[in-house]
Amino acid sequence: MTPMAVYPRGDFTSLTAGTAAALVAFLADHADPDTRRMACAPGYADRLLARNGRADDPIHDEFWRVDGRLRAVLTSARTRLPDGRHLVNLLIWCPADDPDALAGCLDQALARDALRPAEGPCEYRYTPIPGRAEPVSLLRARGFDRRPGRRRYRRPPAPLQPGEVPHADRAVARGYTTRLITAADAGAPASGPLFEQVAEIHNRCFSVRGNGAGLTGEVIRAALDAPASGLIIATRGPEPAAYILFTPADDGLLGSECACLRRHWGSGAADLVCREMITHAWAHGRQAITAWADASNAASCHMLERAGLQVVDSFDHWVRGRG
Repeated sequence: MTPMAVYPRGDFTSLTAGTAAALVAFLADHADPDTRRMACAPGYADRLLARNGRADDPIHDEFWRVDGRLRAVLTSARTRLPDGRHLVNLLIWCPADDPDALAGCLDQALARDALRPAEGPCEYRYTPIPGRAEPVSLLRARGFDRRPGRRRYRRPPAPLQPGEVPHADRAVARGYTTRLITAADAGAPASGPLFEQVAEIHNRCFSVRGNGAGLTGEVIRAALDAPASGLIIATRGPEPAAYILFTPADDGLLGSECACLRRHWGSGAADLVCREMITHAWAHGRQAITAWADASNAASCHMLERAGLQVVDSFDHWVRGRG
């Protein structure tokens, strides 16, 4: 890696409808396996445009070019946390054999954000690309400290086992039911409001952690375009209480982090949707299940463990403060 003084300096350009295909191609070449799989799914370019254009907590994707050549892509999101702090999530996609692009893009992103007017305390969180060696020296030199990040869980192909998701029966006894929605159902007129309700569950559950607030019903619907995808919702009466979204992975199904509204905590609704996913995965091809959870979210980690998933990989976030 070259000295800091001579890292390349490039230009940032925002994602547009005309460049979305180029971003999809870049991710398909240089992202982690799960992201590459999503990039190859139908409608992914539209999903990228939707997250960049939403009004609340957009996720920005920017091309970083040096002398006209694409060297990296910066994905960033700024979230105002309930305690008044700002959280800036940073992720840099670049070829594994181009560490100078990572260093140059990161330095310019931090320098650019430092010029923003002060809006109170701010925390930067850099997420390494899963499965790739972490640039420890680079991050420590810029004042970042390691924090617990995400855990990757896996459940091998198997039917439901005794003792798994033990609280699901409690939910059934309390009147909760589940519904599976696939691409065939996504176009029904009644599904539109339901997708918005699911997005609201997500935003309420994860905005406190700065993860993915501003999700829309359209993004949920678009995720079902991938063959073999599905959305499992637990409801009690007219209100959705919990959900899990799954999409096909190279070695089975990839499940989203289960989300449950606070007023339904302890009801067993989360166990119920996980039980339905296990049953679906076994009935449709004897499939394994993979899922990610934030290491700091004890409830999600315990939920996955109750469902028979075990930790197979993990990576840390890198955090530094400002102001």
